[in-house]
Amino acid sequence: MVYSELHGIISIMASKVILTTGANRGIGFSIVQALAQRSSDLTLLVASRSKDNASEAVSQLQGLGLKADFQPIELDVTSDDSIKSAIKEVKAKYGKLDVLINNAGIAGKIAEDNSDFRDTYQKIMNTNVTSVALVSTLFLPLLREAKDPRVVNVSSARGSLTLVTTGKNPPTAFTAYSVSKAALNLLTVEMSHANTDVEFQAVNPGWCKTGFNGFRGPRDPLEGAQSAAELALAPKGQYKAGFWAWENETMEEVPW
Repeated sequence: MVYSELHGIISIMASKVILTTGANRGIGFSIVQALAQRSSDLTLLVASRSKDNASEAVSQLQGLGLKADFQPIELDVTSDDSIKSAIKEVKAKYGKLDVLINNAGIAGKIAEDNSDFRDTYQKIMNTNVTSVALVSTLFLPLLREAKDPRVVNVSSARGSLTLVTTGKNPPTAFTAYSVSKAALNLLTVEMSHANTDVEFQAVNPGWCKTGFNGFRGPRDPLEGAQSAAELALAPKGQYKAGFWAWENETMEEVPW
């Protein structure tokens, strides 16, 4: 093996490898952007259901002048074969995964006649909860190859039972989405208890202007992305396992 090849392998092992699902647009894209703004010494896996979309996102990130090592990767979180293929690729190229950011998610409004009621709930729960659980579980062996493995789940204040029951969350027409985020929060806690060698966190990016909500949110997605970026890169032990949001340039706990 020549020196240049060896040096390249050492560099990859030294660099943090961070994979973000649903990273080709919206909050996911902004999370990768926020990570790269904080450090250029990162290998950032930009995951999308389509390799072409992931590659386009990488081109956009590079066009912003960011210097991190961006790598597109195809990953459809609802497909077992796609998940396994992504894991095989990450293992072959990097041999580890330092941080998994589960951002991919969907929402949907049920038809007035309830004709799609069951289908809507099943699709949302499958993507926002079951798929997060499976992706996290199957990536655990690679996470355990890292010195300080972390999983960050992108949740929502809509999943906070405290905020809902106290009336601080107004009523919503997207109940299935809120239910899925409450379930995601509990999943985060349960997986943290079951895997004490891996740090599990949940984040609330806030109501951001993205295509996800028709660009109606009052918050810039790059600001909302800071909570996930902070938890991915903060020194070990700086934040206890919990539910976090970035507010006024600092991290604040969100009540479960």
